[in-house]
Amino acid sequence: MNEVRNVLIGFEFNREFSQICYYDRKAEEPVCIPTKVGTNLYRFATAIGRKPDRNEWHFGLEAEYFGKKMGGIYLADLYERAATEMPTDEPVKEGELPRAWQLLAFFFRESLKLTGLKDIVAGVSKIMITTEKLDVILVENMRRALASIGFATEQYSLQDYMESFYYYSYSQRPDFWTRNIALFVFGGNTVQYHELSEQKALRPAVVKVESYDICQLPEDPSQRDDRFLEFAAKHMKQDIYSGVLITGDGFDTDWPQKSIRFLNRGKRRIFYGDNLFVKGACYAAYEICEKKAIKGRIYMSPDLLKTEVGMDMIVDGKMMFIPLLMSGKNWFEETGVCEIILDGKDDLTFAMVPMDGSARKLVKMELPDLPRRPARATRMRLELHCSSASECVITAEDLGFGGFFPATHLRWTKRVAFPQNVQE
Repeated sequence: MNEVRNVLIGFEFNREFSQICYYDRKAEEPVCIPTKVGTNLYRFATAIGRKPDRNEWHFGLEAEYFGKKMGGIYLADLYERAATEMPTDEPVKEGELPRAWQLLAFFFRESLKLTGLKDIVAGVSKIMITTEKLDVILVENMRRALASIGFATEQYSLQDYMESFYYYSYSQRPDFWTRNIALFVFGGNTVQYHELSEQKALRPAVVKVESYDICQLPEDPSQRDDRFLEFAAKHMKQDIYSGVLITGDGFDTDWPQKSIRFLNRGKRRIFYGDNLFVKGACYAAYEICEKKAIKGRIYMSPDLLKTEVGMDMIVDGKMMFIPLLMSGKNWFEETGVCEIILDGKDDLTFAMVPMDGSARKLVKMELPDLPRRPARATRMRLELHCSSASECVITAEDLGFGGFFPATHLRWTKRVAFPQNVQE
C-alpha cells in the first residue's frame, strides 16, 4: 500500500464476503488490497474462527483452518448476527459467544491488518463502510464495533450500496454521468436493475437512484443472453443513458453477446467488476474528506434525513429558530444535544421543517410530573437522535437550577414521525 498516513479506506461488508481498498492519491483512484500479496484475490469471507478453548479470533484462511479443521468455532453468519441482534452492554455469560458487535470488532480489527498499517486507528483518516442496506440494529452494532477498536466518530462513516453507486459514478469522467446511468447487479442466476438520474434544473441538483424488479436468468448461455437482453431493453427503452455499470457474481464475458451490443449502443461507456461498491465507498471517503467536487448536488438516499427538527427560542432577546437535527444528512449520522431554560412552560414545542419547502409542523411534548418552579428556573437537557429516516426520538431531562431548585433528573421520551410527502 502506497499510503501510510491520513489513509482513506473503503470497506465492503457483505453477507458472504468482504473486501477493502484504499485511495491512492498518486494514481487518483481507489486500489483494492489483495488478501495475499502478489495475487488478484481481493474478497474474503465475512467470517471469523478460533481454535478450541482459545479466545483469539482470526479471519480469512486462518479462520477456516482453526474453526473447521482444528475443531474450533467458525462463524460465517456475522452479517446476520450484526443485522438482527440488538446491541447490549450486558456481560456475556460463561460459555456464551461474544455479542454481535464484539464479534464484528474482531472481524474489522483482523481484516484491517491487510492494510499493513502498524496502527490502523492512527493511520486512517476516514473509513467508509458500505453494505447492502442499513437499519438501526446494524448501524448500532457497527458503531460499537468501530468505537471499541478505537475509531473516533469522525473517523468512520456508513452508507448503503446505492450511495456507493452514486459516489462511484460521479467520480468518473464527466462524459460518464452526463445522462442517466444504468446499474445491473447480478447474484448467481438473478439480476436486478437500478437507475441513477439527475434533475439538473433544480438547485441543488437532485440525484436519485430507482431500484426495479429482479429477473431470473436461465442456466443455458444462449437463453441467458436472450433473457438478459429482454430485461435490459425493458428498462432502457429510451436512449438517455451515458453509462452502464455491471457487478456481481453471475456475469462474465463469455455468454453476453447480443445483450452487450445493446448496452453499448450509442457508445455508452460500460464498466464491469465486482469491486464497484467498495471503490464507491473509497471515493466517498475521498470526496467527503478532501475533494468536495460533487458540491451542487444532493443524493436523495432512502436514508437521507429530509426534515429539519428544531425549536423557536429566544436568543439575545430575539426569537430565532434553532435547528437540533439537520436535514440533508443520513439519519444515522445526525444527533443533537443542547440545554435550554424553560420560560414558565411545562411542555416543549418542536418544529418539523421539511427540506422541500412545504409547511412546517409543530409537535408538543408534555412533561408530566415536572416540579412547579418560577419562570426561567428550570434547566432542561435535550437529546435527539433518529431511529430511521422517518422518525426521531427526543429525550428531555430535568437539570433543575443550581442549588435553588435541585435537579430531579426525571426523563421524558417522545418518538416523533416526520411529516409525509417530503420530496422523495
